[in-house]
Amino acid sequence: MSKEDETGRAGFAKITRGLSNLFDFLSDLDESKLPRRGKREKDGMVIEYSFGKRTLTDREPEDAPERARESTDATRSRRAKPSGIEVLEPVTDMFDEPDDVVLLFEVPGVARKDIHCVLDGDILLLEAKTGERLYRKEILIEAKLADAAPRLRLRNGVLEARLVKLR
Repeated sequence: MSKEDETGRAGFAKITRGLSNLFDFLSDLDESKLPRRGKREKDGMVIEYSFGKRTLTDREPEDAPERARESTDATRSRRAKPSGIEVLEPVTDMFDEPDDVVLLFEVPGVARKDIHCVLDGDILLLEAKTGERLYRKEILIEAKLADAAPRLRLRNGVLEARLVKLR
């Protein structure tokens, strides 16, 4: 057996011994009902520890203060309620043609009257709503564009938006 194999095994043995000591310490700490924060010395090692609310077991301590339980209940009641509308970002393709910038958006199930597309400077905003879905996308257009409104055409769930470039 080479020296490297012996050194590797010795190093692995030290690691496993250290992990075993750590697990023993954690088990002792859980059983002894020590405070959740502090320092402790065991077998020549000084261990600083800080535990949250849970211990190694899933049960809650019997001596936990009532106000801690109340605060968790208050936190649960303040969660945001779902609005019921799913916001999606449509799949988009952009093409740079000589006179136009053409954008294609996949917006299945959307009617033309439910599409809102605005060009504000160099940012194009698309919002299209159908049922419980809202498609929303903002795109930065780097080409110099005319102040004209985007020309829109909807076919088979694909919206084509044409933006005129400055000449």
